[in-house]
Amino acid sequence: TAQPGPGPAGAANGAAWYNGPLPIEALAPPQESIGSAIGRTAIKSLTALVVLGIGLFLIPFLFIVGIIGAAASAGGGEASEDLASPTALVAGEADADVTLVAVPINGVILGEDQSGGGFFAPTDVTYGYTIKEELERLAEDDSVDGIILEMSSPGGTIFGSRAIADGVDAYQKTSGKPVIAYVSSISASGGVYSMSGADVIYADHGTLIGSIGVIFGPFTTFDQVTAIDGGLLGGGVTTEGGIQQEFLSAGRNKDFGNPYRPISDEERSVLQGGLDNAYADFVNVVADGRGIAPETIVDDLGAHIFGEQQAVENGLIDQVANRDETYLLAAEAAGLEEDQTYKIERLQAGVPGFLDLFAGRLLGGDAEPATGIETNVATQQLCLGSGTVLAYHGNPAALCTNGG
Repeated sequence: TAQPGPGPAGAANGAAWYNGPLPIEALAPPQESIGSAIGRTAIKSLTALVVLGIGLFLIPFLFIVGIIGAAASAGGGEASEDLASPTALVAGEADADVTLVAVPINGVILGEDQSGGGFFAPTDVTYGYTIKEELERLAEDDSVDGIILEMSSPGGTIFGSRAIADGVDAYQKTSGKPVIAYVSSISASGGVYSMSGADVIYADHGTLIGSIGVIFGPFTTFDQVTAIDGGLLGGGVTTEGGIQQEFLSAGRNKDFGNPYRPISDEERSVLQGGLDNAYADFVNVVADGRGIAPETIVDDLGAHIFGEQQAVENGLIDQVANRDETYLLAAEAAGLEEDQTYKIERLQAGVPGFLDLFAGRLLGGDAEPATGIETNVATQQLCLGSGTVLAYHGNPAALCTNGG
């Protein structure tokens, strides 16, 4: 606050004494106390130590968490001593007379793991060739009396789905034992491709089955580009006609809801020929496995997605049954007699994903299925690209994220 300065009303030179705020900033800057300086230095030092400590602690912490996560994964259930792959007892008694192995097919079906595995492997993915190898190995295991494919997949790649279908066929021919499929939420497109050769297919209540078709794209075009801006933090494209995209597909209604423009007739002819070949193979696999005439699939079923009752009526599955009913029916198909007991051993994931550990999926003690499958509550980048023909239900563009 402005205060009268001390002394006479005027100075020797005739000027009045200073009457402004005190202290005078230009002449007497405020001095920081020793305690304040020490406190400020301490805060900076503490911040530096915290940052350094986090860096030094993070690597060994992740290592320890990885060990704990792997132990939790291995301890998610009572492991079988007979089976080579990690398993967990999920139903029945450990010393049962009949043993079935549940093989989950979860999430998007790809062909094989090219990520190198480990903490940073893709999430919510099933690798078809890994499942095929497991089925071939299980076919040689005399302790296994049958297989249950636990389906929860919107589909994926053609070759990944076909690999699972081939694995089912190989298991049946080598072992002479049954393969039972059980749909717990959705088995669409590549999921149907994978399970259609099973001896019996059950689906739980509220499930979706179908979408027999293939899709390719999207193809993106910037119509009448007027400017390309690199920008400071990113690029952009200015057009007069907007950004246009299109999917090609085979299977009536496969691209239902697609708002994009058509591509050229020449491009359509070349690419559609490949789609038609993939679709014909898909139709033949389902027709052979389910005993449905190919023309019925093409003309009547198309690529529609059906509820469980509709799927029974259309021959895509055999019966509506919940998980416990399916387990019992599968055991009976594997030879269970009235005075015998059965057990279900589920294949388990090998190495947990990086974010699995922090999501608590393994540390919480819940065993995650399955060999060849790595699941996670977090979404990581998974882009199948426009060069891949998909047997997938939904918008394939949704598979491409920016790491989110």
